[in-house]
Amino acid sequence: MTTNTEPKLKEELEKGLSKTSNDAPAKGPKITISIGKDIEFISETKPDKKPSEGQTIVAYTAKEKGDPFSITLNDLMATLDTSIADLLPSGLKDKSIKFKNLMVIYRKEQKTSKGEWLFVLDLDIATKIQLKSLPVVRGLISDEVGEKELVPSLRLVAASKAFTIKEIRVLNDKIPNKPDKKEEKLIPPMPVPKEEGTQESEAKLSVRKGFSFSGQLGLADAAKILSLPVSPQAEGEKEVLAPGGAKETVTNSNLAVWFDIDKTFGPFSLKQIGFQYEEKANNPEIGIVIDAALKIAGLTLACDDLGVGIALEDLTPSFKISGIGIEYKNSIIEISGALLRKQDTKHEYEEYLGLARLKFKSFGVSAIGAYAYYNNEPSLFLYAVLNVTIVVDPSFIITGFALGFGYNRYLKVPSIDKLRDFPLVAEAVKPTDKKFSDDSELITKKLSQMDEYMPISIGSGFVAIGLKFTCFQMLDCFALLTVALGEDFEINLLGIAKMEIPTPAKDSKNTSCIANMTMLLRARFSLSEGVIAIEGKLASDCYILSPDCRLTGGFAVCLWVSGPHAGDFVITLGGYHPLFTKPAHYPTVPRLGFQWKVGDCLSLKGEMYFALCAHAIMAGGRLEANFKLGTLWANFVAEAHFLISWKPYYYEILVQIRIQAGFGILGPVTLGVQLHLWGPEFAGTATFRIIFVKVTMEFGDQSSRLPEPIDWESFQSSFLPPAKSTAQGSSTGADVCSVVVNQGVTKQLSPATTKEVAFVVNPKELELVVNSAIPSKQASYQKNTQDTEPLRFKGKKANTDFGVRSMGIKKDQLDSSYNIKITRKTKAGNSQLVDQNQFRFISITQDVPTALWGDAKVKVVKVKGQDSERILLPEANDQQFVEDVLSGFRIVPQIKEDVCSTNIIDVEKLQHDTTAINEVYAWQKTTAFSGVSTDNKARTTAIKNNIVSTNTQNNRNNLLQSLGFNLADDVKLTDSVANSFVTAPQVKA
Repeated sequence: MTTNTEPKLKEELEKGLSKTSNDAPAKGPKITISIGKDIEFISETKPDKKPSEGQTIVAYTAKEKGDPFSITLNDLMATLDTSIADLLPSGLKDKSIKFKNLMVIYRKEQKTSKGEWLFVLDLDIATKIQLKSLPVVRGLISDEVGEKELVPSLRLVAASKAFTIKEIRVLNDKIPNKPDKKEEKLIPPMPVPKEEGTQESEAKLSVRKGFSFSGQLGLADAAKILSLPVSPQAEGEKEVLAPGGAKETVTNSNLAVWFDIDKTFGPFSLKQIGFQYEEKANNPEIGIVIDAALKIAGLTLACDDLGVGIALEDLTPSFKISGIGIEYKNSIIEISGALLRKQDTKHEYEEYLGLARLKFKSFGVSAIGAYAYYNNEPSLFLYAVLNVTIVVDPSFIITGFALGFGYNRYLKVPSIDKLRDFPLVAEAVKPTDKKFSDDSELITKKLSQMDEYMPISIGSGFVAIGLKFTCFQMLDCFALLTVALGEDFEINLLGIAKMEIPTPAKDSKNTSCIANMTMLLRARFSLSEGVIAIEGKLASDCYILSPDCRLTGGFAVCLWVSGPHAGDFVITLGGYHPLFTKPAHYPTVPRLGFQWKVGDCLSLKGEMYFALCAHAIMAGGRLEANFKLGTLWANFVAEAHFLISWKPYYYEILVQIRIQAGFGILGPVTLGVQLHLWGPEFAGTATFRIIFVKVTMEFGDQSSRLPEPIDWESFQSSFLPPAKSTAQGSSTGADVCSVVVNQGVTKQLSPATTKEVAFVVNPKELELVVNSAIPSKQASYQKNTQDTEPLRFKGKKANTDFGVRSMGIKKDQLDSSYNIKITRKTKAGNSQLVDQNQFRFISITQDVPTALWGDAKVKVVKVKGQDSERILLPEANDQQFVEDVLSGFRIVPQIKEDVCSTNIIDVEKLQHDTTAINEVYAWQKTTAFSGVSTDNKARTTAIKNNIVSTNTQNNRNNLLQSLGFNLADDVKLTDSVANSFVTAPQVKA
């Protein structure tokens, strides 16, 4: 007996092989390893029939009764190979798992010194896993079928390499037989196909390198072989795992394997059975799940992921079901519904998602919803669609209504490309006709999609209302208005309009038409992004004349009113210039165009676009024709692209036409012309290409290709706000600066149209905002009548790298200063300058268009023999905005710091003391209050006379007038008022 104290099982197996004869099987040494407790192996050596081929030693425990082995896999595998131990999933490394029997098959080819081994560990599952034990199934199938174990023997297998089916057969052959039953193995062998297949089939992988769960289904006529790897796939190991050979179809995915069963047991039909491994909060579990359906008298019950989970920590099965669907149909009513249970192990909560449909002959209702309890808060949403026909007018027929809401849910409205897949739209426009009994995975797919668009978000919510209608019985429309609150305030108006000409009859089998159009529409306002956007797009199934003539196109109008892109805008029909790099916040818009395959020889394609953004207008189009007949081919391409800028106004047009043809090895023969035009002083070039010959002709004034800078008057009248009637004495003739009382107004004393507007303000809340249409590079404050001083302000550092591009003024040639002067009126009516320290100034920055305030790009050219400055044209991908330029200030009164402070008080002096102190205070009797009679007319008369006295009236009028009140209309105190409200106060007698 050999006792391994260090535990090195591999060395003991090597020793066993070295002492073995090459002629016949022999009993090997007993091997004991100690990993917390001793484990004793019986070993037998098995030489091959031809000793030159190799030798095998099998070590096993062969334990039929008694307590199972409780083993930590990481320690056990370290006795063989630490590199294989590293392949253990994290959830299995330090877990103590119970096994009934252990067997290691160690084989060594004489040609090499490296041994190959397979370690088989039989799991000691506490309860038999039978089909009748599953929820819903019990009682619906026969005892003969129900009592069959799903997996009679479930094992954990560790392999030093990937083994093929043929290699597993060789290892199985080495397992010793039972002494009393020579045809039965002492330890159950690894499952392999009963009959040997072809050479190709036998070369299929049966076990991967590392760790796998292994077993065989116990169902009649469905003895599928299970091999579920849980270790990462070895590098270079690309072959697909197929333990059942070439005939068996297996679907493998990450830590899961599925078998197609398609068996029926009375009313119960079993479609698929799957095995999966997962770690929930570091607790490993192997699951056996089935997709099944039950049909009884018109009622269909479909189950998704019905099965059992086996926690490897205690090997106790727990039964579960993820989704369930129900259907019932007769001549009067159709009912269908589904429910899905999802468990989020990361955030530790459960969620229930469901859908239901109810259909009568005259109307129908469908609904989707979800509920979860997350962070001690309920989270739910419900959305219902009523399909009913209401004839408002023959040209306008309502066909349905939609209504929904969400609480602690945020609504994610998708881009226009995915609009038809959005659950709130799909449920109303095209609910699926596929039955849950036909595809139980539909429950999971459809319901899980809801969580993608309506995730849990505590504090958020949404409402949705929709309308389905038909116009002229040709145009089917659906409009949905959604309002989302919480993470963002967002309003969306979604729409789908579909038209077929001619409109096919409902019962007609002829569905062909000459035009099929589907328009998708999305209008959106987002507060966080500060964007107002309208987008439209033709769906991918649009065509005209023939289904082969596909139509494409879209449009977008977007305006950014706040946020990082404030002031930007884009209007596009069909997209952008081919050389234009679309900013990330611009929408993607497909070309307006068509693609038509006319027969087998000819194809046509056309497209066009228009776009207007902050610094340019783009427009263009392309027409293409391709012809091919055998080896004869030809193509034609014509395209035109326009780039137009303004102030200075300039246009550039590029037009190209190309014709190519060839026949076999002859060709291509090319004819082409390119026309390049610019202006406004019309000029350009024309280039001709004939095979290898190129000729360029110039016409017009070539120097006019670059525009001249505009003057100040043109810039002012075009880009600055016009002067108002109140802006008297303005040197610019434009209302460049503005002053707004942003906060703190209690009353406005004069109309806004007057020269000087007067307000009554609360000084604690007062905030002025001053702004300028011309960005500034520096700021100053009027110190006195003669001098200024630098303005001391806080806020974001302003960008000063800007000029006036259209005027040809570079950034180092422009000097703009913002001067602020604050005065106060004295009692004598004079204006007195206020010291800068009385206020705080916070800078306001914004992004301005590069076309206006960008650094000028100027080039000196010869025009009629003289030097002339011209402005270089903006490139298609020029920066559109100059970021963070100084545009104004927020002005608030300076808050004086409190210079007073209290003395430090020792905490001990504030502590509560329960010690009684005698005679600290004494009660003293006081006389009761006795007031003067309220009928004292003398006192009342004195008060009345004082209220209406001349001296009191003058003082009161001065105070009211200084506060801005109109004395003639706002306040009047007469003798009658004094007589009505004056009462002599109670005073002590």
